[in-house]
Amino acid sequence: MHRFFHFSFLLAIAFIVASGFCSCGDSIPSEYLQPKELEEVLYDYHVALGMLYGDMLNDENRAYNERLYKLAVLKKHNVSEEKFEKSMVYYMRHAEDLQKVYKSLSERVRAEAAQVGASMSAMNARVVQGDTANVWPLEPGLVLMQRKPNNVMSFVIKADTAYHKGDRFNLGFDTQFLYQEGFKDGIAMLAVQYKNDSVATRTTHFSSNSRYNLEVTDNDNLGVKEIRGFFYLNKEQNAQTTTTLKLLFINRIQLLRMRIHEAKQAVKSTPDSIGRNSAQDDRENKPRHMNRINAAPDGSGAPVEKLER
Repeated sequence: MHRFFHFSFLLAIAFIVASGFCSCGDSIPSEYLQPKELEEVLYDYHVALGMLYGDMLNDENRAYNERLYKLAVLKKHNVSEEKFEKSMVYYMRHAEDLQKVYKSLSERVRAEAAQVGASMSAMNARVVQGDTANVWPLEPGLVLMQRKPNNVMSFVIKADTAYHKGDRFNLGFDTQFLYQEGFKDGIAMLAVQYKNDSVATRTTHFSSNSRYNLEVTDNDNLGVKEIRGFFYLNKEQNAQTTTTLKLLFINRIQLLRMRIHEAKQAVKSTPDSIGRNSAQDDRENKPRHMNRINAAPDGSGAPVEKLER
């Protein structure tokens, strides 16, 4: 009996110690920002940069003011710059903890983008109506980081009876980099597959906080079968460290589908010089034959067509 109680006591001690180790593994050391604290700091930093780049300051003033905004955010939350930097090093080394912060932050940014998108739609009601519609099917905002699988977001839209021959498609979005250091490079691609299986694409690289647009027009009146594309945050090949803050916010995403039949008729009746410009645009938008299907830049996400002229 004595041996039984002794053995039971040892098992209880082992269980308590094991539980202690498990709980420690799930907690963040006190010298670093806790997940909710870090989320609040990053969110306010995101909002502050949005205010900064909305002021249309020149590049020289932006670099100076960006640091002032960052210090103001840290002061608001009573966080020293040293603690913030150390916290980011810790979280970048602990992917699971950073993923939780990233997920919550993404949801907040998406909610904010949805509110901004709704207000912008109301302001632009005269433009987005009738033959023009926003057909973007996903959330109007997202966050990308330089860690798979969160470095790419792809999309596929199947055309229905609302799509007509001659439609024009414009993918517009705002970008905002939250980088402590390093090379910034985001990529966006828009591809329209026509009913004869030819494909027209537009791709852009971006490295600054601005508004970007990609546009494809069905100039040959082929009809649209499918629209696809992706947003991708490229990773710096020779980066010295992977522990610094590197996030990309993409907000106010819109994919406008526009009717241009009347516009085409107007072009035909204009002077020859304008007609030649239109012919040049037609050549630039000329669809190319689809050769084979490849994956998104990092091998994940929806397939992307490889094209040949």
